[in-house]
Amino acid sequence: MSVSSGKWSEGHDVIILGAGLAGAVTGLCLARNGLRVLLIDDRGHPRFAIGESSTTPASLWLRLLADRFDVPELLSLVTHDSVARDVSASSGVKNNFGFHYHREGEPAPSRSWQAVIASAAGADSELHSHPRGGETHYFRQDVDAFMWRAALNGGVDGRVGARVENLSFDPDGVRVHLSTGEVLSCAFLIDASGIASPVARSLNLRDAVPSMRTNSRTMFTHMAGVAPYDDVTSVPRTLSPWHQGTLHHFFDGGWMWVIPFDNHPASTNRLCSVGLNIDNRRFPRETADPEREWSAFLGRFPSIAAQFENALPVRPWVQTERLQYSSQKCVGDRFWMTTHATAAVDALYSFGNINTFQAIAAAVPAILAAFEDRRFEVSRFEPLQRLNDNLFRFHDRVVYGSYQATRSPDLLATWLALWALTDTARIRELLIPMIRRVRSGDARELEFYDRDPANIFTGLGHCTGVEHCSQMLDRLDSWCDIMGELDGGQASIESVRERLDRSVQHESPFGVRLDVMEQSLGQLPWTYAPLSRAGLKGYGSVFLTGEELNRIGVDREPNRQQSLD
Repeated sequence: MSVSSGKWSEGHDVIILGAGLAGAVTGLCLARNGLRVLLIDDRGHPRFAIGESSTTPASLWLRLLADRFDVPELLSLVTHDSVARDVSASSGVKNNFGFHYHREGEPAPSRSWQAVIASAAGADSELHSHPRGGETHYFRQDVDAFMWRAALNGGVDGRVGARVENLSFDPDGVRVHLSTGEVLSCAFLIDASGIASPVARSLNLRDAVPSMRTNSRTMFTHMAGVAPYDDVTSVPRTLSPWHQGTLHHFFDGGWMWVIPFDNHPASTNRLCSVGLNIDNRRFPRETADPEREWSAFLGRFPSIAAQFENALPVRPWVQTERLQYSSQKCVGDRFWMTTHATAAVDALYSFGNINTFQAIAAAVPAILAAFEDRRFEVSRFEPLQRLNDNLFRFHDRVVYGSYQATRSPDLLATWLALWALTDTARIRELLIPMIRRVRSGDARELEFYDRDPANIFTGLGHCTGVEHCSQMLDRLDSWCDIMGELDGGQASIESVRERLDRSVQHESPFGVRLDVMEQSLGQLPWTYAPLSRAGLKGYGSVFLTGEELNRIGVDREPNRQQSLD
C-alpha cells in the first residue's frame, strides 16, 4: 500500500513529534510508502529510555509491519540474535518471564513461577546450554539510535534540538511552532513524544484524574553489579535460568523488575535495569529521597537484597508520583497520538511495546488511506480511538488485578494464570494470518487487521473459542470487580480465588481450571512445537488449537517434554 505524495501543505506531508522507537518506526513505514515525513525531537541520540522488554506479541507485530509496509529494517529488532547482529551486543536475551513472591524478613521466596518464551533458535535446544536466540532486553539507547538512523537512511527527514512551543490546527493543515521562532507545516501530525505530549498540552486533553483502576508509583535506574538471581537463591533449577529472562519480584503491595543486559556471553554491557513499583493507595510514598526508599525496601526483603549486595546505580533514580496518565482522545482532525503519548498504565507484563506496535499497525494504513482521499477528518480515525481504548482497558485491568493479588502468593498464582490466558490470545490472532501469508506468498493476508483493528486481541487463550472483544473486556472487568471487593475489605482471599476459578470454569466459555494453568508455568515452554514448515520457526502450536492448525495446513507435532536435569 503506497501513496504518491502530493503537495498537501507548504511543508511535509507528516510531521512526527518524538524520535524514539514509536516515532521512528511509524515514520519509516510512512516514508517507505510514499509520504514526505519529518521526525523532530528536542533531544538527540543516544539517550536513556525505558520500555526495555520485548515479547513474542511485540515481535510478531514488528514482523507484520516489516512485511506489509516493506520495512525490512524492523526485522533487526525481532529476535535477540538479529539485535546482536544488526544493532549491537549491548542488549540482553529474554527467554522467560520469571516470578518470585517474597515475604518481609524471609531469606528465600515463598513461591516461584516461570513462563518460558518461544525462541527462534533456542526452542530446538535445551535452554540452559543455548542462552541466545529468543526475545530481547532492549538497551534502548542503542536500539532507538539504530531506528533513528534507519529512519533517516530510509528517506525520513530529521531534526533534533527542536522544542515545540505551540501547535495550530487549521482546515488546510497543521502548523508546528518551534522555540527557534520557526513555523513548520504539514497535512497530518503524529505525536509520539510520550508523557510530555505537545498535542495533549495544546488541546488540553489530559484527564485530571487518570481513567485507570491501577494507581501505582515507580522509581527506576540502571545498575552495575547486580548478581544473577540463580547465584543467590535456593529456588530449584527451572527450564530456563532466571538470569536469562525478565525477573519480577512480587511482594505485598508491589513488584520489582530486574532486566539484565549482560546475560549472554557476547554481551558488551554490564548494566541491569531495575525498577521498584508500589501500590499508591495502600503504601503512599513516605520519602522524596529514592535512595532512602530503596535502602529501606531492601532492608525489609533479604531474599531480594541478596541480589543487590554489590550493586550501584550508574544514573540518578527516576521517581514518580502516580505513574498513570490518560487523555480524553488520541485522534482528531489531522492528528493521531501514539499509545505512550496518550496514556500509561504500568510496566508489569511488558505490555508497552505490544501496544505501541499494534497501534502503529492500525494507524499506518489509516493515514495512508487519508492521504489517498485527501481527507483528514476525525471520523476517519475513530477505529484508532476504539483500539486505543480497548488496549488500555485491557492493560489496566490485568495490572490492577495483579496489584490486588500481591496480598497472597496463592491469589497471585490464580491471577498469573489469568494473565497467561490473556497473553496467548494476542499471539494466536496474529499467527494464523502470518502463517497463511508465508504459505501463500500473498501479502493481502496481512490486511486482516484493517477490517476491525479494535477487536484483534480477542479471546482468552488457545484452549477455547474466541469471544468478541467487548465481551472479553466486560468479563475482565467483572474479575477486577471481584478483586475490588478484596481491596475494599468485603471479601477474603480464599473466596476471591474460588469465585475467579468458578467464573473461568463454569460461568464463561473457557472451561479451564486456573490451578492447572498455574501448575503449567515452568513445566513446558509456551511454544514447544516449531512451525518450521510454515516459515515461522520457533512460534509453535501451543498458541493455536488443533482445528486451527488443520485449517491452515500445518501438522501438529507432539509435545516435547524438556529435561530439567
